[in-house]
Order: sequence, then C-alpha cells, then structure tokens
Amino acid sequence: MPVDLERSPDQVDFDLGDTVPPMSRARKWITANASVLDKSQLLDLLLITDALLTNAFEHALEPRRLRLSHPPGGLVRVEVDDASPERLPVLGKLGGRGLHHRGLLLVNRLSSRWGVDPQVGYKTVWGEVAF
Repeated sequence: MPVDLERSPDQVDFDLGDTVPPMSRARKWITANASVLDKSQLLDLLLITDALLTNAFEHALEPRRLRLSHPPGGLVRVEVDDASPERLPVLGKLGGRGLHHRGLLLVNRLSSRWGVDPQVGYKTVWGEVAF
C-alpha cells in the first residue's frame, strides 16, 4: 500500500492511491508503526483509523494521505488528509439504525483529542491516543 512513503524520527506517512479503503493494509501498517501502545490503546487507534479512512473514502475526494506521528506528551496521532476541505466532518446521531454515520462518534469517544484542520485545497482529520 505505501506510495511515496516518508519517514522521520517522529512521523510516518503515505499516500492512499486506492479506490476503496485499504483497511487491512492500513491496520498492519499502523500496528507495525505504533509499538509504544499497549493492546487496548492500539485497538482504540485502529478503530479511530478505520473511522477516519472510511469517512475520507465515502465522503471526500482524493488524493488522500494517511499519517502517523508521535507528538510530545505521550501521544500517538493518526491523521487522514483528503482533497475536500469544504466538506467538514459532522458527528453522527446516537440511537440511529444501521452502522453508517457513527464513525466520528467513535472517534470522539476513543480519542484523547481529535479535530479537523482545514487547509487550502485539503483538510486533515485526526485523532490522538495517549499512552
């Protein structure tokens, strides 16, 4: 899956050139690059990643980029960029039927912090897990 893989001491990222969310490969990649997390924290990060990737593929345009970093303060941060800055994510509804429109509720519940950073031509949606 990695296309144009970039690494630095505190960040790893790659472009998502797929036409469908590469969930299995993303999970393997996150697991290999988030070794500071215990099993419970890693599961939270994987669920956050799944939700962010699903939103980017269902509601936004490419190019898309997945990034993992270790900001100061005992955190692991996952970020997903997409080329739809005007389509800001919206929290879903609790109590609704079906599995759709609950991804950001999950991100909100599992993340230590999360947010959206609109940029010119793209946006970044991110979530952090403390360890």
